[in-house]
Amino acid sequence: MPLPDADDAKKSNLYAQLRSSQLDSVTQANFDKVKDPVYLNAAFEDEARRLKLWGEIAGKLSSSGPLAGGGTYVEVAVAATGHILVYQPDPGEVYVLMNAQIANTGSESFSASLSLHAAADFSQGVPIDNSISGTTNQSVDMLNSPVYVSNELFLGAYFGTVGASGNEVKLALHRVR
Repeated sequence: MPLPDADDAKKSNLYAQLRSSQLDSVTQANFDKVKDPVYLNAAFEDEARRLKLWGEIAGKLSSSGPLAGGGTYVEVAVAATGHILVYQPDPGEVYVLMNAQIANTGSESFSASLSLHAAADFSQGVPIDNSISGTTNQSVDMLNSPVYVSNELFLGAYFGTVGASGNEVKLALHRVR
């Protein structure tokens, strides 16, 4: 049954581009291409309703909570002191940081901080946890939860000291948009 009072489905960009696709074969990239030309005005209301309906059914949109299949695990090796980019999603994507750990690959001491940054040179940042140190793996204090990570507000780390064997930043994130 079509959407009530909707324009003819044959005019729909969604149906035109994904007509021969099965729900489980639609990728996030395919879906993002379909929704890209939609504008916020009355002429696109029917297309927005179709995108919402099919996006939620296909697991590519969510009205609340994480997207199905959107979990990701990230490991970033650290061999030198200074700032590093830990995670920056693609434009339009937003992730919630579920957990983070600074892993020590040896037994030497290290000191680090994890922050959200808005500038590529790390000049604009807000700490998530700025007192991570020790000789063993250290969990990041997630009391400031939830922490949302986007292309515009990305995760960075600063290492004041690095163990001689190196360190790793480990993240568990879930895509929410």
